[in-house]
Amino acid sequence: MKLKNLVLVIAVLCCSSVAYAHHSFALFDFSKLTTLTGTVREWKWANPHTWLTVVVRKANGADEEWALVGSSPNMMSRWGWNAADIKVGDKVMVDIHPARDGKTIGQLQTVFLLGGKVLADPAGQSGEALAGGPTNLPTKPQGEPYK
Repeated sequence: MKLKNLVLVIAVLCCSSVAYAHHSFALFDFSKLTTLTGTVREWKWANPHTWLTVVVRKANGADEEWALVGSSPNMMSRWGWNAADIKVGDKVMVDIHPARDGKTIGQLQTVFLLGGKVLADPAGQSGEALAGGPTNLPTKPQGEPYK
């Protein structure tokens, strides 16, 4: 009986850490908005979250890879996104909320494509705003340029 209870406790703890990790956006600093300029290395249009990987050239000439999490494809498509909007090799400017700990990860806010298309991520919006789609999209990045 003790072994069975131990296995049950371990299973619950394992599952709870996965759920916590998936749903917590506490690692991002929502008081900061940073603009990245770079080249798309990878674009994953998949549940539960989309992922955009961008290679950014720093002022010192070194390349840095950023992993950026977005909302689900379902939410994003309601806001005008399409899986084909972003392609590997595209040059993009992206407004993000960076990680609090300085890691090269962030939460997507807005993507600016070379052709002029602007895509806003619906993360954190109310139900009414989600249904209605974005309004008053910025025409240029709003974040502090990353160097």
